[in-house]
Amino acid sequence: MKQKTLLLIAILELSICSIGLFATELKDSTSLLTENNLNEINIVGNHRNIYSENLRVITSITKEQIKNLPVQNVNELLDYLPGIDVRQRGTNGVQADVSMRGGTFDQVLILLNGINITDPQTGHYNMDLPVDLSMIERIELLQGTSMTLFGLSAFSGAINIITNESAKNTIKASLSGGDFGFLNPAAEANYHTQKWDWAGSVSHNESSGYMENTDYQFSNVFFQSGFTSKKTGKFDFQLGGQAKEFGSNSFYSLAYPDQFEKTKTLLSSLQWDKQIRQFNLTASCYYRAHFDQFELFRDYKNAASWYTNHNYHLSEVLAGNLKASYFSSFGKTSVGVEIRNEHIYSNVLGELMEEPKKIPFENTNALFLYEKNRTNFNYFGEQSLLWKKLSLSLGLSGNYNSMFGNNICFGLNTGYEFAPNSSIYANVNKAIRLPTFTDLYYKSATQESNPNLKSEESLTSEIGVKWQKDNLCFNGSGFYRIGKNIIDWVRTTETEKWKSMNHTRIDGVGSEISTSYHYGYYLKKIQLSYSFALLDKKSDDFISKYALDYLKNKFVVSLEHGIYKNFGANWQTAYQQRMGSFVNVSGQKTAYNPFWTVDGQIYWSNEKLKIFLEATNILNQDYYDYGGIQQPGRFAKLGISVCLGY
Repeated sequence: MKQKTLLLIAILELSICSIGLFATELKDSTSLLTENNLNEINIVGNHRNIYSENLRVITSITKEQIKNLPVQNVNELLDYLPGIDVRQRGTNGVQADVSMRGGTFDQVLILLNGINITDPQTGHYNMDLPVDLSMIERIELLQGTSMTLFGLSAFSGAINIITNESAKNTIKASLSGGDFGFLNPAAEANYHTQKWDWAGSVSHNESSGYMENTDYQFSNVFFQSGFTSKKTGKFDFQLGGQAKEFGSNSFYSLAYPDQFEKTKTLLSSLQWDKQIRQFNLTASCYYRAHFDQFELFRDYKNAASWYTNHNYHLSEVLAGNLKASYFSSFGKTSVGVEIRNEHIYSNVLGELMEEPKKIPFENTNALFLYEKNRTNFNYFGEQSLLWKKLSLSLGLSGNYNSMFGNNICFGLNTGYEFAPNSSIYANVNKAIRLPTFTDLYYKSATQESNPNLKSEESLTSEIGVKWQKDNLCFNGSGFYRIGKNIIDWVRTTETEKWKSMNHTRIDGVGSEISTSYHYGYYLKKIQLSYSFALLDKKSDDFISKYALDYLKNKFVVSLEHGIYKNFGANWQTAYQQRMGSFVNVSGQKTAYNPFWTVDGQIYWSNEKLKIFLEATNILNQDYYDYGGIQQPGRFAKLGISVCLGY
C-alpha cells in the first residue's frame, strides 16, 4: 500500500465521490410524502435526523438552548445530558471519553451531520472534532443500540452533531478569555442563495494550564456547503481539520506525569439525496484521517534509559454507503449497504511491515514499522409499519469483517402514541463492536495488548415513555443489556501492566428520567434529570480501567431565567457517583468519591451582541473524572460575541 499525503487522499476520495453520485445515501425524505405517513415513518430519513420519533426517546438540545449554557465546547455540553458519562482528562475540549449506560468510550458512535467519524485506533480520539460550538444547530442523543440504523460501534448509543441549518446570511466573531491563560478567538460566516448554502468557521483555543504540564493549544477549520436542485437532488459537502498539542499530565499512567501529545485530524464527506415519487435514493462517501504523536516523556526530558522513541500513529478511514427506501401504504421499506476500510500505520500498533515508512509531519528518525488494514462490509434491510397510532420497525443487519468474519444482528422496535406528542415504546436490539487497533496491538511500559481478542456482543431490551403537554415534558426509560466478550484493560495491585482481555459476560441494568418546564421570561426553562446504571460483573481482584469503572448515579438540575430586560442567567448543578477504583501514585487501590459541581453563566444579549461571564466548578471541588487525574478547580471566563446579518 503506497504512502500518500493526507491532502492527496482527500482529493482522490472527493473525486471518487463525484463520479459515484448516481448511487444512493441518507437525507430528508419526508417532504414529498403524504401527510398520514409523515408523523412516524422518518426512520433514518435523513443524514441529519437519525431516529424514528415514536420508537425511542431522543434527547435533543438546540442552538437556542446551547448559546446561554456555561459551556465552551461539545465535551462540556454533553456532560449535562442524562445518561452521558463524559470523563475529561484535559479541559476545554482537549480530550474526553464519552460513554453511555455504563458502557465504555469505544461503544458510542459519534456522527457529524450523519457521517460516522468514530476512530478505529481508539475511542480516545472520537471527540477530536474540528467544529466550534457556535456552528452547532443541535445535538441528538440516542440511548441504546441499533445496528440497522448505524451499523458498527453504536453498541450503547449514538450522538449526532448537526451543523448549519440556518437560512440566514450572517457573519459572527467572538473572543473569550479567562483563568489559566485561557484564550479563544473564533469567527464564522454563513451565506445562502436559492440553491446554494455555504458556511465556514475558524478558531483557536489555548491555555497555560491549571497545573503543571496541562498547557494546550489547538486550532479548528471547518467548511460545508449544500446544493439543491429538483433535477439532481440535494448535495452536501463538509471538510474540516484540527491541529492540537497538549501536556497530558498522567493521562494514561500516574507513574509518568510528563506525558505529551500532538494530534492532527482531517475529515471530508459528500452526500446526495434524491426523491423520485415514492422512492428515496441516497448515497454518501467519507474520509477521515487522524495522526497522533504520543510522548511518554515530554521532549525526552528525564526519560528512562529504555525509552528511545515516541509513539506515532496514522489511522485512515475511507467509506461509502448506499441506501434505497420505498414508501407505501404498508410503511417504509429500506435496504442499504456500506463498505468501510480502516487502515493504520504505526511504530507500535499492527503487524510488522516488509518495508518501514517515513513518518509525516515530524522531524524524527523513527519510522512506521507496523501497519494493519481491515475492511467492513455492512448490509441491512428494515421494514417500518404504521397502523393508526401503532408504529413497528423490524430490521436485520449483517457485518463481514476481514479480521473477524461474519456477524448477524437484528432489531425489533414498537411504539404507540397514546396522546399528541406522547408515546410508549418497547425495543429489543442486538449489536456488536469490533476491537480497536489499540485493544489488539498496543504495548508499552504500562500496557500489554491481546491480538486474539473477540468482538463484543450485546442484546439490549428497553421500555420507555415520553409525554408532553403545553410547557411540561417528561421522558423515562429503562433497559437491560446482556453483554458478552466485553473488552477491558485490567490489572491487579501487584501487577505492573494493564492487559486487554474479554470479560465472559457483563450484564447491565439502568434507567434515565428527565422532566422539564418552561414559562415566560423569568423561568425560561428548568430541567431535572437522573440516570442510573448497574453492572453485575464482579471485579474479583481486577482493577478495571474502563468496563467496570462506570458512572452509577448522575443527577442534573438545569435552570435558565431572566434577570432584567436583556440580562439572564443559566445554572447547572450535577451530582456524580462512579463505581470502580484506581491505583493512586502511592500504589494503593482507591475508590472514587462522589462529588457535586455547580456551573453558571450571567449574560447580556440582544440580536447582535452577547457579553457573558461564566464560571465552572464554582464550589471549587476536588474531583477525578478518571483514575486520579485532578480536574481544575474554579475556572472563570469572560467573553463577547458579535453577530451581523447581511
